[in-house]
Amino acid sequence: MVQMKRFINTFAVFFILQYGLYAQVSDTFVHTIQPGETIYSIARTYKVSPQEILNINPSAADGIKNGEKLFIPQSADKVDEQGYHTISQGETLYQLSQKYNVSATAICKANPGLSINNFKAGMVIKIPKKDLQYAEKRQEKIKENIMPRRGIANSGCMEMYKLGRKETLFSIAQQFGVTEEEIKAANVEMYDKNYKLRKGTFICIPYPKQKKTIQKPAQIIPTNQELFVTQSKAEAQKHISLAVILPFDGAKKEKTKMVEFYRGILMAADSIKKEGISLDIYTYDSGKTDEDMRAVIKSLPQTPLDFIIGPLHQEQIHVLSSYCNDKKIRLIVPFSSQSEELYQNPYYYAVNSPSSFFISEAVNLTMALFHHDNIIIWDSHEEDEDAVLYTDSIQLRQTKMGKKNKTVSIGEDNSKWAQVMDSTQVNVIIPNSSSLKALNQLLPELKLFIGEHPEYKVKLIGYPEWQTYTINHLEDFYQFDTYAYSAFYRNPLSTKSQLFEMSYQNEFKELTLNSYPQFGMFGFDIAFYFLKGISTYGKGLELHHTSSISQPFQHWFNFKRISNWSGFINKGIQFIHYNPEFNIELIRLR
Repeated sequence: MVQMKRFINTFAVFFILQYGLYAQVSDTFVHTIQPGETIYSIARTYKVSPQEILNINPSAADGIKNGEKLFIPQSADKVDEQGYHTISQGETLYQLSQKYNVSATAICKANPGLSINNFKAGMVIKIPKKDLQYAEKRQEKIKENIMPRRGIANSGCMEMYKLGRKETLFSIAQQFGVTEEEIKAANVEMYDKNYKLRKGTFICIPYPKQKKTIQKPAQIIPTNQELFVTQSKAEAQKHISLAVILPFDGAKKEKTKMVEFYRGILMAADSIKKEGISLDIYTYDSGKTDEDMRAVIKSLPQTPLDFIIGPLHQEQIHVLSSYCNDKKIRLIVPFSSQSEELYQNPYYYAVNSPSSFFISEAVNLTMALFHHDNIIIWDSHEEDEDAVLYTDSIQLRQTKMGKKNKTVSIGEDNSKWAQVMDSTQVNVIIPNSSSLKALNQLLPELKLFIGEHPEYKVKLIGYPEWQTYTINHLEDFYQFDTYAYSAFYRNPLSTKSQLFEMSYQNEFKELTLNSYPQFGMFGFDIAFYFLKGISTYGKGLELHHTSSISQPFQHWFNFKRISNWSGFINKGIQFIHYNPEFNIELIRLR
């Protein structure tokens, strides 16, 4: 019976050590849809296919909405993680570290975007691979608490004691804190009436049956606030190293743009040097292929780089991103808005956001300003995918607010316009195309109606491309109190723009290109943002991205992660407002 009991205890310990420590991630987890996300982007975030998501969420084939929940299957591609976990109400970072047998530090490293501020129910985090050293330490602690005391050679003896001269049963019991009866029970031969204690004889000293309770200090369970303290702190950095990798020897048009962009970077470098910051700048021609990029990587300096700007060509991004991820170098991608690397590389910065996220921000800005007004969609009958996504999203928001959607199509007469207009409200007209052709068709219709019905108040909303239409339509934009959303804006008549142009000409002895965006300013804004941010916050920059880091000439930056382990997208967006007082102002959400 005693042997059976010992076997059961041993099996219980084995079970706890082997299975209790190794909780497995569930087969699926819950993802809450965020603004701008698509089935495709969600699939890329979790390394599964869109079809795998649709298989267990069939209704998502008809479209997804912000705030809805999807079940996501765990990815079979578990290179550096156990899987993903959706935080439940009341869960703490410490509890998750115990559940999955990884340290809190390992969880934070796998989720660079995780912080005390966003660790909350519904947030999905990546669970890294089990930490064997951490597991061994936990096993030792559990053994201390649940392993039965077996003593020497599993005998149950605390000690085999060699009797000395003139020792008595009483003196031995006092020495070891046990009773005489306990010693006898462990040495049954002592019950023999002829037994005597003899010098040199070994006896079993048992564990005391009744032992004074030693109060162990209560286990101190760290709070989330204490565990997140280990994140990188903001510390000023006085020396910065960067590399620029762009195609300087390509076709003439491409080369001209890249040279101007690079010159903007050099101007930013000169500006930050005036603040006492020293720089190392390494410049490389990227070529066009992934093999060209591998050759460039081999020639990069062995000393640590703080960030790399580039490349231009889509096919080179994977190679450079993999290198930056491995070396923990920020990769600033200025031009491409589409890359798989964005979803898995926490050091990746997409200056141009994927269109779904950019349009979502445009919708947020639009509804923040005009949700009380009478919004009318003007249907151009053109196939402009992004513009249609923008206007459809606005109408979906209107429906959620309980408002009736209003549409007027190209070529319809004033009677139709009168049906959708409201004389008691501001009428906001939004075409579902960004083309110049559509604008040239809309404006005469609008002018004709307002000419006959001046009592109606009208505003016009347009697209980033409309900045290039001001040559012919600036007066029209002023007349119709026009707002055009964009991530960038340059007013060539502003003092700030003119000072940049003068500095550029003095330095490089030629004019900047007449382009939208202006490439010199673009290079300056990107480089100065990161130079200023790193010089101020050092390795803690990722926790301090704000629009106040620098005052741009053209591009506004508002970098946010897609997930806790992904790279950053630029959510900076603004309305360029051409108001009837012939002024231009920029309107942003705070």
